Amino acid sequence: MVFFGRSGAEACRFFNLNLVDWQGARLLDCPGGPGSFAALARRAGLDVLAIDPLYELPPEELERRCREDIHFTMERLRQSPTVRADFELGPYQQAKLDALELFLSDRQAHPETYQAGALPELALEDNSFDLVLSGHLLFAYAPLADGGLHEFDCFDLAWHRRALAELLRVCRREVRIYPAHSITVPARVHPYVDPLIAALPPGWEASLESTTYDQGAVGETPMLRLCRVAEP
Repeated sequence: MVFFGRSGAEACRFFNLNLVDWQGARLLDCPGGPGSFAALARRAGLDVLAIDPLYELPPEELERRCREDIHFTMERLRQSPTVRADFELGPYQQAKLDALELFLSDRQAHPETYQAGALPELALEDNSFDLVLSGHLLFAYAPLADGGLHEFDCFDLAWHRRALAELLRVCRREVRIYPAHSITVPARVHPYVDPLIAALPPGWEASLESTTYDQGAVGETPMLRLCRVAEP
């Protein structure tokens, strides 16, 4: 798995998120990665906690790992058949480097808002966040045979069931997950989406939404939105 960040603006696009609508809300970003979203959300008036297993690393090791993974990922994208020929990789790469710089400075200034942890088990209380976001983990790292990036089956459907149940457990209003599509040509709604929706606990409803985010993929690239329709 790559430690590959995103800018706050990118995250708002692929989560269909207007931060003004969530001022004063408590937000969980899991996994947070080395991105600038938490910093952007905090400045917009949200109470943010970002969780990622690599936050346990010392700052210099974390930065080294991220720079290496940005380079690795960009090389893969340049050779990938899943990326459109007209997609501009230069600005995309620069956005990741800019996000890393803001992440490093924000983590130093607000270390209490960056916590080491990993799905499918989080050391958090039930119903403790208004909005829970999870980007580029579920679905993206499913096994290759199921339309994901991982050559092993450690993030299979059973793992997805446990991870989603945990995200729902800590949330009192909405969970948003991106991507909800396969890493294939063309992209399509991920095959895990339907069985996960079918097994949602009472009080939750799901929808797939198009976004304005563009990572150069061809096909369907939706976000999965889960809303609590009954009080916890």
